[in-house]
Amino acid sequence: MLKITEQAQEAIASIVADGGAGPGAGLRISGTQSNGETALDFDLAEAPSPGDETVSEGEATLFLDETAAAVLGDKVLDVHAHGDHFHFSIDEQ
Repeated sequence: MLKITEQAQEAIASIVADGGAGPGAGLRISGTQSNGETALDFDLAEAPSPGDETVSEGEATLFLDETAAAVLGDKVLDVHAHGDHFHFSIDEQ
């Protein structure tokens, strides 16, 4: 199962709170495949879509579509601050 670092938990909780989403909201990660590569998209979501896997750690809630769940199942989601913005990274467990 996807692990979420403490820094990423804080970033996700902040994104959801700043987005004005209600209780039960989270960050949704969806995946698309093209030419053997998988691209991941991150969006604020009020609730999981049908078929989504929910991953919660600390104050962070993620909704993963089927493709994202398959790609991220054995990974660690981290975040790196760069001044006034940040980037998520996906690392091996």
